Amino acid sequence: MNKNTTNNKTKRTQVAVKNVAFCTAILLVFSIGLSSSALAASNQFVKNMANAGTITIGVDPRVELIGIVFRLAGNPEYGDNSLQSYAKAIERHFGGFSNHAVVRMAVQLRNTRLMSADGPMSLAIYIDHDFRPRKSFEQWPWEGLDFRWEKEETEEFLEKLRQFAVETKFNEFFEAQAPQYEKGILACKTFMTQYPDVFKWFDVFFGVATNDELKLVLGFVNGRGNYGVRFQSGQTSEKYAIVAPLASPGGNPAFMLQQLGITIHEFCHSFTNPVVDKYMKQLRPAGEKLFAAQGQAMRKRGYHNWESIMYETAVRACVGSFARNSLEPMHADYYFQREISHGFLWTKDLTDFLKNYEDNRDSYPTFESFFPEFVDFLDDYTRKATR
Repeated sequence: MNKNTTNNKTKRTQVAVKNVAFCTAILLVFSIGLSSSALAASNQFVKNMANAGTITIGVDPRVELIGIVFRLAGNPEYGDNSLQSYAKAIERHFGGFSNHAVVRMAVQLRNTRLMSADGPMSLAIYIDHDFRPRKSFEQWPWEGLDFRWEKEETEEFLEKLRQFAVETKFNEFFEAQAPQYEKGILACKTFMTQYPDVFKWFDVFFGVATNDELKLVLGFVNGRGNYGVRFQSGQTSEKYAIVAPLASPGGNPAFMLQQLGITIHEFCHSFTNPVVDKYMKQLRPAGEKLFAAQGQAMRKRGYHNWESIMYETAVRACVGSFARNSLEPMHADYYFQREISHGFLWTKDLTDFLKNYEDNRDSYPTFESFFPEFVDFLDDYTRKATR
């Protein structure tokens, strides 16, 4: 959000030409499919296969800018230093701005609204590459924007964010980091080309043929945080997986098998969350019981209410289906073991229940059409578990 829109826009265009065409900055676009020994050879949902478009892989200046602001505000999820050279570059460039007006406001939002994790990232995709709103405030509320953002505060925050971008010369920082970003993009592209068709799974599994844009964003400032957010406006529909690159032994950004599961997880949120929203009232009894049983573990992972547990429960069961059907058994087993360690003890049972959906697609053509059965199973599961 830069006051000097013209100058900043010109600068960003130059960056795009100088590096790789990239979402108005450093973006690498390619169509990927799937072929790897890590994936099962057969696909039992072929009859429901829909056409899949391209996936965009890149680094997004909007994500980096807002992430840096909340890092300076002290949000621990944006304070990881795994990519040490990048963390040091942030400190050198922005260290003197920790008392900027937008940083102080970010601190206030964290303290009063629990603004953290996916909250800042949901706003990042609702601004353009000049850091201005993609939808007018007359259209408020913005569908898909995290509920913690309120209209007047959001408008004020964006104005201060544009000032921060100008005063810190954010564009110069972003341009200087191009070699680092390109290493991450190349690592991700190299890994993902082992999997020709993996992103067709979404249309196949959820039973919806969409022309939505899938955007895999490497969040360099995001530490170990990963987020699934979506933007909707008229005919424009974008689904984002914001995934943090790992650090290789040499300190370079890397992309590995575990991040494939994370990527599937974050994209799944854009498919499952609207369904969960429709059934949230019916999910409440089970959600409250699960949160009461595992609330301590959930809070440590940033889930502070039963509603967030319901979003995560649906996503994790779907990712379990992907793992069971698409990955080698050892990788699927590892996924379910990690779910237990994270407090989601019920993921394997719900994933197994989803086989009823997978095996009866004539009766249940979409995930949403099956979801009432999912709700009933969850109610039954929690009744038995809390006896």
